[in-house]
Formats: sequence, C-alpha cells, structure tokens
Amino acid sequence: MVSSLPLTDYLRETVQYFTIIELQADPKFFSANFAFTTNERTALRIYQERFHFDLTMHAPFTNLNLGALNLEERHVGMSIFLNTIRISADLGIRLITFHPCPVLPGMTEEQYLESRLLEEGSISLLLKEAKKLGVTLLIENMPALPAYHPGTRDGSRFQELLWLFPEPEFGLTVDVGHALQAGVPVEAFLKMERIRHFHFHDNDRTGDLHQPLRNDLDWWSKLIKSIAKKFPDTVGILEMNTMREQLESLNQLSKSLPKQAGPNRKRDLMIPPIIT
Repeated sequence: MVSSLPLTDYLRETVQYFTIIELQADPKFFSANFAFTTNERTALRIYQERFHFDLTMHAPFTNLNLGALNLEERHVGMSIFLNTIRISADLGIRLITFHPCPVLPGMTEEQYLESRLLEEGSISLLLKEAKKLGVTLLIENMPALPAYHPGTRDGSRFQELLWLFPEPEFGLTVDVGHALQAGVPVEAFLKMERIRHFHFHDNDRTGDLHQPLRNDLDWWSKLIKSIAKKFPDTVGILEMNTMREQLESLNQLSKSLPKQAGPNRKRDLMIPPIIT
C-alpha cells in the first residue's frame, strides 16, 4: 500500500519489474499522491499503453459492510462497491478483491447469521453489474481478528458462497499472510476452487503486519513454485507497505520465479506491488 509516492513516480519504477499492479480503492490508503482523480486515471491508461501491464483492484473495506443490518448503511456500501466496479471496468480491470462482512461489537450469533444472508443478497446484486461489465468479484480470507468470524478465516464460509454463486464472475482471493496469522494451513486453501488471486506477505503470527518476505524463504519458494504449477493463470500480489519492501521480497523470491526478460514478457506467475 504505497501512498508516499506520486502515481507517475511509482509507475516509472515498478513497471520495470512487475507486469500487474493492484490498486487500493479504500479511502484509508488515499493520499495527495493518488485518489482516482480523472487525471490519475488518464495517467494509468497512458502507462498501461506504453508499458503493457495489467491492473487489479482491491475494493474499499472502511465503512463498507455488505451485510449491514441497517438498511441505509448497507445501501451506502452497495453504492460504493458499484462505483468501484464501474471505475474498474473503465480502467480495464477484470478482478476485484473484497472483504466478507464483519462481526460487529456486541453482535449475537443470530444477528451475524442475518448479516450473512444480507451479504449474500448484496453479492447477488453486485454480480449482476459485474457480469454486465466483465468483472469478477473475489472474496478474501481474513486474519484471526475479533472483527471477523472464524468461518472467514478457515475458508468454510467461502465454500458456502462458491456453492451459492457458481458463476465464473465469483471466486476467491487467497491471502497467504492472513492464513499464516490465523494458523490455517495454506494447503487447505489451495484445494479450493476458483482461486484467481493471491496476496503474499509475512507477519509474526499474532498481527496482520504485512511484512516483507525475509524468513522461511525455502518454504516461500516451495509455495510459489506450487502455486505457479497449479494456478498458472492466477495473479500474485506482494502486499507490503513500501515499494522498497516489495522489491526486496521480489529479489528474495527471484530464484523461485520464471526468468524475467523485460516488463513486456509474460511469466507463469506474476507478483506485483500495490499502488494506492
């Protein structure tokens, strides 16, 4: 989530190394350097034409609850998400990652079950717009935090959603850092269907820290190779806080990745940074 550099400066550096960049649409990460203004969208299109890289999108999660029990709050969240879908389609983005509905303080199990039903209704409506615009919605596994139900950590909730929404416009983003923090074997997620997107980052197993990949590099190397073999068409994102950490992690993993021969050369697995 790089918000410390102007858009053009960020792109000038990253397009030398990465062929896909994930944009963050959450206001938490906006800055004077990037906020999806008309000029910034134009700059993105120009850079894409010149350097031939792709974009994915991470939908907002601050103040966006697709299962909100309050009707007005839910409608506001839907409006924000629909706008994100339309911005994505305008930029040629085909993959949008989003978070599941949270468990709010004081929420009972019955209220959470109601929230899940409302979330399913919201997803159904969003998918109608996604299908029209050629966009795929990908729900992401969460870390072990009080704000998220255990079913959103171990993947059980997502198995339900994959059954409810069998269309190709709905799928999964697997966040490896979240799984590690939650103590969920990553291999369990790799058995699931319709994975289109991966997030890579490390942590101390207690917090969702989004640290660079510095430890257990043999394990990371084997994981990357396994993903590249099993999911050759998925996108991988180095989800760290600075461009320096993204490039450091890419360098650490370089032996595990197919040889790169320039920004226009496609690779079996692409691990890009995030721009916000």
